[in-house]
Amino acid sequence: MSCKIKLYHQTNFLKIVSMKRIFLTSLFLLLFTTINSQKTASGYYMNQSNDTIAAEIKIGKGVFGQMSTNFTDEVYIKDSLNNFKKFSPSDIKSYGFEYEGKKYIFFSKPTKKGENKFLVPMYLGNKGSLYQYGNFIAGNGYALPSQQVFYTFEKPNEEYLFLRNILNKKFKIQIKEFYSEHLETQELIDKKLQYWLDLNKDLIEIMQSINK
Repeated sequence: MSCKIKLYHQTNFLKIVSMKRIFLTSLFLLLFTTINSQKTASGYYMNQSNDTIAAEIKIGKGVFGQMSTNFTDEVYIKDSLNNFKKFSPSDIKSYGFEYEGKKYIFFSKPTKKGENKFLVPMYLGNKGSLYQYGNFIAGNGYALPSQQVFYTFEKPNEEYLFLRNILNKKFKIQIKEFYSEHLETQELIDKKLQYWLDLNKDLIEIMQSINK
């Protein structure tokens, strides 16, 4: 009798182990498939000859369905043979697409490090434009996670100012000096750029004033 009970428990144990293995394998395959899944979004890109070309943009998806593609350094565009071709900021001038009801636009612009990246436009104007891109910094020890944002201010003559989202006295002085010819905007710059949470809103107001 005891042998039968022992054999019964061993059989159940093996079944449980087998079911756990099947479950873990299925979960791994699901996660692997999700991570490596990709979609395309209808969009366009502008080549170095200023030709705007309709295109399908590759969209990578993460575990929870979020976009996982790094659009700042490169973009993959489907060609006529249904293969994806990689474009860097030195290859094309801009690209854009619409995904899940939201429009995304990126321009190849210089950054403080001396290299071009695909930047998101915050404001586009005839007298001045403003672009940005960000890096997420993971927390370490007592340091909390943070978002570093880098700004590229552009004048029509392709003169640039590069700043980071560290709101201090130097930040304000550099913007005033860069736009020193816009006397009517100097006072506005003095009034704005007081609070970090209002930084992007203040910068857009300043760009609006410059482009009047």
